[in-house]
Amino acid sequence: MSKQSKKKVQENFLNFNFDISAYRLLGRELITDRITALFEIVKNSYDANANLVEIEFISLNPLNDTSKIIIKDDGIGMYFEDLRDRWMVIGTSSKRRNRTSPEPYLRKVTGKKGIGRFAVDLLGSKLTLSTKRKDENRWIYLETDWTKYNELEEQQLSLPLGMEEGANKKKDFFTDIKNRYWFGKNDDKAGHGTILEIEDINDPWTEDDIKRACKELARLVSPNKGIQKYPFNIRIKSEYEGMKDLEIKPLSYIEFATISIELKSSKEKETQEIAVFENGKLLKKDTVKQSFGLIDFYLYYFDQPAKRKFKEKFNIDIDGIKIYRDGIITTPFAETEADQNKQKDILGIDKRRYSGFFDKINSRDLLGFVELTDENNAGLIEATNRQDFLDNKEWRSLKDFIIDQIHQIEKCLKNNKEQIRKNTKSNLNRATADLSGIKTLVKEVKETAPKELHEKLQLIDSSLSKLQGTVNKSIVDYTKLEEESKQKESLYFSLVSLQTYAAMFSHMTKHTIGHVLRDAEYFSSRFPNEKLEGRFKVISSRIYDEFLTLRKGVDFMLKYAQTDNEFEDINIHDLINNLFISIYKPTFDLNHIKSELILDDKLILHYNKKALEDIFDNLISNSIKALKTVKEGIIKCSGVIENKKLILKFSDNGLGIHSDDRFRIFEIFFTKTAEDGGAGIGLYMVKNRIEAMQGTIEVTDSEFKPNGATFKIVLPFKK
Repeated sequence: MSKQSKKKVQENFLNFNFDISAYRLLGRELITDRITALFEIVKNSYDANANLVEIEFISLNPLNDTSKIIIKDDGIGMYFEDLRDRWMVIGTSSKRRNRTSPEPYLRKVTGKKGIGRFAVDLLGSKLTLSTKRKDENRWIYLETDWTKYNELEEQQLSLPLGMEEGANKKKDFFTDIKNRYWFGKNDDKAGHGTILEIEDINDPWTEDDIKRACKELARLVSPNKGIQKYPFNIRIKSEYEGMKDLEIKPLSYIEFATISIELKSSKEKETQEIAVFENGKLLKKDTVKQSFGLIDFYLYYFDQPAKRKFKEKFNIDIDGIKIYRDGIITTPFAETEADQNKQKDILGIDKRRYSGFFDKINSRDLLGFVELTDENNAGLIEATNRQDFLDNKEWRSLKDFIIDQIHQIEKCLKNNKEQIRKNTKSNLNRATADLSGIKTLVKEVKETAPKELHEKLQLIDSSLSKLQGTVNKSIVDYTKLEEESKQKESLYFSLVSLQTYAAMFSHMTKHTIGHVLRDAEYFSSRFPNEKLEGRFKVISSRIYDEFLTLRKGVDFMLKYAQTDNEFEDINIHDLINNLFISIYKPTFDLNHIKSELILDDKLILHYNKKALEDIFDNLISNSIKALKTVKEGIIKCSGVIENKKLILKFSDNGLGIHSDDRFRIFEIFFTKTAEDGGAGIGLYMVKNRIEAMQGTIEVTDSEFKPNGATFKIVLPFKK
């Protein structure tokens, strides 16, 4: 509408009002990125039963007086009462009361907070809103100038303390600012929906900015729950080539994936499908309904060739798992960072420490879609800022579930690599045997062949010898590579144990030096004194004992400079007792922990000492964390010989292990003590060390029922 025609209409004004729930909201600061702002506006169009949303970028790089963003939908539009009572009311609860859009679409609406209108402010300072219902005869127009709100805020903040309450000074409020509205002609029946014309654009939009907006908007609708009957389409118009009239469509991923897992749930049976790697295969099994509710989960793994094909097809990167509710993305969406390395990792896939070790996969290898519903997942609540979920037991349980399903893929990949490794080694050995057979055959042929063929047969025999030498060298190199890989893994385990012990050793050293300093100060200030001779002897003995403790700690640290290949006879009682009495005693005393060792002092194991110390060092460290809130803690180790096997039980009376976690406790990066520095590596290392000894470890019923945890360790015993 022209400025001249605007003057002819009667000027009316609307003011923003606050719903009773608005105290929970932080207003515009919740939407901090313009891509997120676009998302919020487009989601409003989805809730309004729109079939098509058009986003037009006009003259946005560089910015000038004609720069605009126009967002137009063909949704149901608004009556004047809707504009007054919903759009102009912050935190309005209409969508919270009515969670479906009008018939016949009956979409599950996505807006619950009533803050989407503030998204406009992130795009530009001035808005002209046009809206019309299909059964109305005229359009309604509303102007909002966000600069007035900013000016008011700056004005109020600039007043000296107390002046805003001066005697005759009227204080202006957010709700006092007038927003002009008017009606169009009565005979304008064409079209319906809502149009947002945004001017005074805040920032230029480059070609890359709009491409990223397209990429994010393509994720709005779940690719697994496409809207067929009432489709939701998004069209981009801009000055850039390829985006002058671009329709955004959900992407199809399945055809490129190396491994696909599609897990469904049953509301009738209250069961949830899970993926389990068993007997060399990735299987689907039904389990009970989880604490987070019932979900459908689509997970796709891409190896390097698959990633290349995917990139060539869609020109976008593989970027992890997205979460949808009732078919529309919840979070994380509209990442403010275009750089993948800086994007959010709310599921903790990449936060698993040392993710490059031991066949770990990360979000750059995975695409996934978690399908939630309002009905089945009420406990999973999106944070108001749209970038995370509320941290409750349901959310933590869902994260654990997702990580576990990723781990099943990791186990499958590890098994595949192991099979390839075995087949490669087997093929190399078979090639050696085949070459020997061929050489023998050539020799036999040479004995009966005409003399004119001898020279050629000799060349063949010589070539076979060279080839056989090459294959034999390959076998030697391959074996050496395997050994180096094992040594690197062993070094990694030692570093993990060293990290745990170093913190404790630092505390021990500080304590010991503190005791020695106090005693030395006593000597310095009072020696010589015949009357205190007895006291001096006690203090001298104590200083000697403190330095013995410190030396034991240093010796224990020095073992990390040793190799894991050195085997020796080890008194298992003395090894554990040294950890209990000498190494960990200061920590036990500080935390009121008692240790108990019931083990024959003549039991000898022939193994690497450092590896055994790693095992019990990590078990002790785990128990200390579990005893954090226990007043009188106990750590106990007992052992017996049965059928030429040493059976050890390692127990504590701490928090224990939940039954749901027993099958996962030995998995790498699984931890319940992250706040205490736990990285989920210790028990994984313990299990691998014990299995390298041809032993086993498992969680059994606690000796300290109903609390605590007990690990049963079985080791082959020869002495």
